[in-house]
Amino acid sequence: MTLAAAIERSKRNREDWKYTDLPALLARRAQNAPMPITALPATANDDARLVFVNGIFHPAQSRFGSIPSCILMGDERSGYKLTLGEHTCLVAQPVELVFTTDESATDEIDINLSIDIGANGRLTLLERHLPSRAFSTIDINVTLHESAKFVHGKMTSGGAHIARTNVNVARGGYYSHFGLTRGGLPMRHDIDVHLMDEQAQAALHGVMLLRGGDHADITTRIAHNAPHGVSRQMFKTVLGDKSRGVFQGKIYVAPHAQKTDGHQISRALLLSDSAEMDAKPELEIYADDVKCSHGSTIGDLDADALFYLRARGLSETQARALLIDAFTGEVIDDIPVPAWRDLFRADMEGWQS
Repeated sequence: MTLAAAIERSKRNREDWKYTDLPALLARRAQNAPMPITALPATANDDARLVFVNGIFHPAQSRFGSIPSCILMGDERSGYKLTLGEHTCLVAQPVELVFTTDESATDEIDINLSIDIGANGRLTLLERHLPSRAFSTIDINVTLHESAKFVHGKMTSGGAHIARTNVNVARGGYYSHFGLTRGGLPMRHDIDVHLMDEQAQAALHGVMLLRGGDHADITTRIAHNAPHGVSRQMFKTVLGDKSRGVFQGKIYVAPHAQKTDGHQISRALLLSDSAEMDAKPELEIYADDVKCSHGSTIGDLDADALFYLRARGLSETQARALLIDAFTGEVIDDIPVPAWRDLFRADMEGWQS
């Protein structure tokens, strides 16, 4: 996926992009000062970290730990493929993919990545996108074979970022996504999950932290294409200043996908009267024996709770931070990898300071 393709897609699918005017946001971005290039951060684990600079894999800066180096193949032109086959069906340690840039970065960086996890395979992977002057697009296609499990984390730290993650889940497979978005102009992430066979499952969770003129858009689509599928979605957004957040979530249930259990919730916390949140939950159900629901709430900080905390000696800044932590904690606490929880919390603390 290139930037031109993303712009064309936004023009063709006007309903899906009604809250995110990509050409207008790109014009706004062009007027802003470029973001500084940041050094590689401390890794979330001691063993496996695969580093991409300007969209190109750099083995010299990477660390494979106990995983075989052949797990990642390809190049920037044909795309990269991460495969867990018969001999590498189980990766016990979390793997980090770090995407960064240097001074030679061009205006646009395009990344294509395929992830294929064989039957009964297990992979825990954190995708980290560092601030960049370049506009990055990333297209990830995931295939989970029978009873495979993929725990997928993602952190973005501002800049211009358009992403699409497409996931196909076979019988008994499980896809779990945890995302932290800290700013963006623009940031758009489309997550499409197809539960293809019986007892396939998916869980999508995310937090967006927006301020200034940030604009971030999370759009999810979960398609239940077989009976006994289970899906859960929870996304929380904190907005300050003149930022704008978008959450669009759709659950589709095919006619033969009986016994589907799908639930979705979006909650937003407005810290400013000038901030804006657009939420569009959607159900499209063609089966009659299902349990499905969706919901959306938008509000500001509770004045009584603030008063209570201030009355017990906390400053206004401390009280607001505590309430924000409580609001987002429902998502952060569910992250299954302790090191990831620490990273997400540290990023949130940096955003609030």
